[in-house]
Amino acid sequence: MATMKDVAKRANVSVATVSSVINQNKYVSPELKERVLKAIEELNYTPNAVARSLKKNVTNSIGVILADILNPYYLEMVKGIDDVALEHDFNLILCNTSNDWKRFRTYLNLMIEKRVDGLLLANISDAEDLREVERSGIPFLLINRKPGGYAGDYVCIDNFKSSVLSVQHLYEHQYRKISFFGGDPAISTARERKEGFLAAMEQLGLTVYEDLVFSGNYTRDKGYELAKRLVERGFRSLPEAICSSSDLMAFGAYKAFKEHGIRVPEDIAIIGNANSVFSEDFSVPLTTVSHPTYEMGRVGMTMLLDKIKNPTAAEKVQMEIEPTLIVRRSCGCAWK
Repeated sequence: MATMKDVAKRANVSVATVSSVINQNKYVSPELKERVLKAIEELNYTPNAVARSLKKNVTNSIGVILADILNPYYLEMVKGIDDVALEHDFNLILCNTSNDWKRFRTYLNLMIEKRVDGLLLANISDAEDLREVERSGIPFLLINRKPGGYAGDYVCIDNFKSSVLSVQHLYEHQYRKISFFGGDPAISTARERKEGFLAAMEQLGLTVYEDLVFSGNYTRDKGYELAKRLVERGFRSLPEAICSSSDLMAFGAYKAFKEHGIRVPEDIAIIGNANSVFSEDFSVPLTTVSHPTYEMGRVGMTMLLDKIKNPTAAEKVQMEIEPTLIVRRSCGCAWK
């Protein structure tokens, strides 16, 4: 295996010159640089990344910890993160916690051992986990979710507005009795979406029926379970529409209604939230609120890299990205 000394000998330069070309930390004339690069290619020399990282105190690596990699919501987000990382010669270490705090601590310790330059944390909601991250000393940024009262750096979707858009659209199409399928109110995204729903209902003068406002989690099984509860009350007791906090819950609700001969949108309208990759091609194309998750990933990664470059910057960067309504058939609108 070739060494730096071998490259220096082949290029007829000093080892220091080879090091300067590899690390790009000192000026080297174009002629010498070309000779070094040619020698590297001829000898198939690979710099020792570990040694370089120890010397420069950087690893050019970013840890990304996700709550649930099976959730299609993360697909475009991770793509956005990865694209920016590659543009800046950074590598990603991707970890999935499956919403298990023990896994989170395990992966956090791994990131410390790997000496990552920064952390992107998607959907962290536990305050103690956050304190552990702060104690690690690694620059970090929260993406998509933040604990209540958090005042640090983050980028997320305007969840409040996502529900407002849904309610306003249903109202414009003469729906008045609207049910809400929400997530766990202990989680910020779920809490913000519920607050948006209640605020929009009040602003439009609509009655909030407490027995039609549900909490759960963003899964198809939960959407199915909640819709079954409505069905069991009888057809005449059904709401006119459902404002769902996630597309997955909307898919589950549709399945339950279909099993009982209840048609969407003829008998009941449904609006999802997130615009997942399956929404457009669903049995009844799902009206939903689009979250620009790719942009969120790009912005989050860019913000984190800026933070790494400027560790003493006092100003916190907090950004909420605007969602948009995507109209399809499940709300009763004509759609092509």
